[in-house]
Amino acid sequence: MSLTQKAGKAGSLMLFRKGWGALVNLGVMAYLARHIDKSEFGLVVISSNLINFVQVLAISGIGEYVIYYNGDDRKRVLNAAFWLNFILVFTVALVVIVFSPFWADQFKDPRIRNITWMLLIGFVFSAMNSIPISIFRKSLDFKPMVTIQTIFGTIGQIASVICVIAGFGVYSLVVPNMILIPILCIVLFWKSGFRPSLKSLDVQYWKQIFNYTKHMIGGTTMNKFANEGDTFIVGKLLGMEALGIYDIAYKLAHILSSHLLPIITTITLPILAKNQHDLPVVRSHFLKMVQVVALVFFPAFTAMIIFADDIILLLYGENWTAVIVPFQILCGFAVWRTISSPSASLYGALGKPHISLYFNLIFTPLFLVAVYFSSEYGLIWTCIIVMITRNMASLFHFIMSNHLIQIKFSVFYNSFSPILYACLISSGLILALQLMPIYWMILGVLYVVLFILTLRLINRRYFNDSIALFKSIIPFKLKKSSN
Repeated sequence: MSLTQKAGKAGSLMLFRKGWGALVNLGVMAYLARHIDKSEFGLVVISSNLINFVQVLAISGIGEYVIYYNGDDRKRVLNAAFWLNFILVFTVALVVIVFSPFWADQFKDPRIRNITWMLLIGFVFSAMNSIPISIFRKSLDFKPMVTIQTIFGTIGQIASVICVIAGFGVYSLVVPNMILIPILCIVLFWKSGFRPSLKSLDVQYWKQIFNYTKHMIGGTTMNKFANEGDTFIVGKLLGMEALGIYDIAYKLAHILSSHLLPIITTITLPILAKNQHDLPVVRSHFLKMVQVVALVFFPAFTAMIIFADDIILLLYGENWTAVIVPFQILCGFAVWRTISSPSASLYGALGKPHISLYFNLIFTPLFLVAVYFSSEYGLIWTCIIVMITRNMASLFHFIMSNHLIQIKFSVFYNSFSPILYACLISSGLILALQLMPIYWMILGVLYVVLFILTLRLINRRYFNDSIALFKSIIPFKLKKSSN
């Protein structure tokens, strides 16, 4: 099977898994939101904060290095990556165990310590999964990985509902993963065929792995401080209920990108890495990837903003109407963050992960200071500042990506501008129609039709190219020379 066919099959499988996962997650969260208090959602968020802060020291970049490395001694490098990952993961676990009581004291709720320890079990085994998952990704053999993850993910979501019915309360959000992720880890290792060697840790390879991953660790650490620091500030200064609202709004704004974007980025990194010395091929793949991302996510995010009231009421009920405005604001940065996300694959594929580190060293402290001072004016202003600063970060990645693949910004902009214009025109017409007594789901269907017709009218050739790319699932077609 050619590389193109493998990528297409992998994309189809990932689309199924992520699409199914998104549907199940929406249904389960809709049920849990009606039976678990906002402040209890906040407890789980703040409990996971401690793990999220330190986990990057254990797993950042090791899986990516396994995909990046193409040397003849790959089996020994893989063994070295496993043992390095193993040692780092359990070191981090000890740190979390020691500091979790102090973390719980900061928020004066002993349940935070218990939840943190329960989440820690899932984290340890989830971190170990990075090695077999990288093996599947490098070979583009996604069928066993997708099948296993889909089954366990569905069982975990259903188990959360069962736990709520059984009266587990807030622990319903963590107990299923605590039990299922260790089993999932064992199954993934068994199916990947990888067996770490006990004869040698291959320590001599650790330095070269670290030289690649050190920038990723630094960049991801700073990024984690930004991603988790805002939730810490909101929880500390505005309270657990405000944090619950913020977390639900944030996760819902990223519901599509978190489930569907990995379909593109997971497949793209190994393929860009294979062509890392052929800049024209990398450039072509990258621009097509941006085009596909824009085709999927521009209309999706626009629709979420327009129909935010109806979506929140349908999913979570009237008790969560406070989520509506934060959700709309956060969608305003999630869309541009999604469009800029292929930059991460580009940095890794070209062996330049240090770019993220240097950027985040500057961005993270400025971002957290901005969130801290904006929190004095309430949750809405905090969301606005998050949107503005995050969009500035996306602009940086746009510019840096263009520099790496040696194109003008206008070329990059033209790769998605017709889609942007079609979204703006279509959404304007729908907003006008919302003044009439028309059911919102009918308007949603009409929005899709208007978007397709408008895009076709704006640029018919671009429309045909976009449809062809979308049908192929992956954002590029490889040349015969890359097979």
